[in-house]
Amino acid sequence: MTMSAMADATMGNATSVPLAKSFVVSLHDAHPGSRAQIEEQIAFLADRGVYRSSILVVPEFHHTGSLLQDKEFCRTVTDWQDKGHEIVLHGYYHDRKESPPERLSTIFWTRFYTNREAEFLDLPLETARLRVERGRALFASLGWRARGFVAPAWLMAEGLPNLLAEMGFAYTTRLREIIPLLPGLNRLRTSPSLCYSSRAGWRRFASCAWNKHLFGRLRQTDLIRLSLHPRDLEFPLLRRQIDQIVRAALKRGFQPTTYGDHVAR
Repeated sequence: MTMSAMADATMGNATSVPLAKSFVVSLHDAHPGSRAQIEEQIAFLADRGVYRSSILVVPEFHHTGSLLQDKEFCRTVTDWQDKGHEIVLHGYYHDRKESPPERLSTIFWTRFYTNREAEFLDLPLETARLRVERGRALFASLGWRARGFVAPAWLMAEGLPNLLAEMGFAYTTRLREIIPLLPGLNRLRTSPSLCYSSRAGWRRFASCAWNKHLFGRLRQTDLIRLSLHPRDLEFPLLRRQIDQIVRAALKRGFQPTTYGDHVAR
């Protein structure tokens, strides 16, 4: 049974779902090298009725140089913002080249769960502050409004959310929750994100199996999060399921929005 068919089969239970339903699609790892992939994702989503997303931009992806060196990319990101997308600060380097040495307690997260990209997993808070400040200053120089910060792979050292709150960010997120950081915003919200691991065939298959199960649960709530990475649409298995999820979410009345607007409701 397709995702759309599953959604149709449960329409009789729609009265149990809250009226205000949010659909947040986040596009991860935007940088000059992934611009074409992100643009394809934006077009793919727009063709299905999703015109707003949270785009997670990395200032110096994998130490390959500042995004400021690519003027066309900077203009493109500004255009995305002007069209209603939210620009989110997503780490600084998105790698571990200048991170603390790995320990037995972190190897799973740094080598298996991610491919050595968990930049903020165990970063000293003062180092984290300097990187976040540098990234936010870069965003400000381009007129990009960074209301949120999302760590690569959603992995953060203890204390980082408090640091981000002190720095004036409105929210951060983990894989399973949205964390508002400013007084007066909604409280912590548990909401697992649909996402994919595409590095190997078995990972793609497992991701789709899990997301089918998770979507079945989330469609009964008032919030669905879908997180895409640059290569996700390249794989037919993932592309088909993403299409099904987007169409089914919209059919059930979930309204596309951004993280920033969702936490400010």
